Amino acid sequence: MLLNTVRLEVSKALKNRSFYTSLLLGCMIAFLAFITDLGIYRNNLYILQADAMNPMYASSSLFNLWIGGEPFSLGSTIYFFVFPLLVTIPYGWSYCEEKNSGYTRLMLVQCGKRNYFLSKYIAVFLSGALAMVIPLLCSFLVSALFFPAVLPSPIYCTTNGIFYDSLMSALYYTAPLLYVCIYLCIDFIFGGLIACISYVCSCFVKYRVVTVILPLFLLLGFHYVRQFVYVSPMIRYKEISPLFFLRPVQVVYSASWTVIMIEIIVLFLVTAFLIFLWERRHEVY
Repeated sequence: MLLNTVRLEVSKALKNRSFYTSLLLGCMIAFLAFITDLGIYRNNLYILQADAMNPMYASSSLFNLWIGGEPFSLGSTIYFFVFPLLVTIPYGWSYCEEKNSGYTRLMLVQCGKRNYFLSKYIAVFLSGALAMVIPLLCSFLVSALFFPAVLPSPIYCTTNGIFYDSLMSALYYTAPLLYVCIYLCIDFIFGGLIACISYVCSCFVKYRVVTVILPLFLLLGFHYVRQFVYVSPMIRYKEISPLFFLRPVQVVYSASWTVIMIEIIVLFLVTAFLIFLWERRHEVY
């Protein structure tokens, strides 16, 4: 019964217009970043043509010109600002709509609360995770067709945006492809968990629009709190905002595995607790 319910919910999550719309928007933003990066690379080529032995040859590569490897283009800025919307649009609102239409009551009778809520959680997680990662993956693959996969050099750390204290900096300069894969996995997990925030909001809010935009405002509020944490210019802080540390390039402060794991655990426990305990103990009307 559980497997059938999971299969049904995942199918509904990945075969709806909202999921395709989110992917289309994400890919359009990624293409905007690609156009900017392509222009930068072409300008660099013109400069290098004047001197074939130019030592700056290795400063431009696939790994600092795809949307996740650079923080300066308009497309990159937009994508890592609106991704909380992109991950909630596909299916985060579904529980709210199903509860309002009465579909939830029917499913609870047929498969039980535990099976339904667990299946819904898995489907929402997968839809958000894929909506987050697929545009990034497409950006990387398209960029690989135009930019050389030159091994990054730590000499150009200011160009790469990866410094000695950055997360996995040694891996970036020795196995950059593995670095990108690991970061895509991190974004995959956070995309799914942020989508589940929308699922949690559906337990308390009756309006679909609110459940979609609320995770963005929660992350913006958490991002705003940073200014009250980073109070001393003498301390090398670790980045705590997902809006920054989910970028595979350092924006302000370096990311930390400790911060990333703590936030993953907190997001999972909070969303799981509110969904599986709160909703199981309250009647669905």
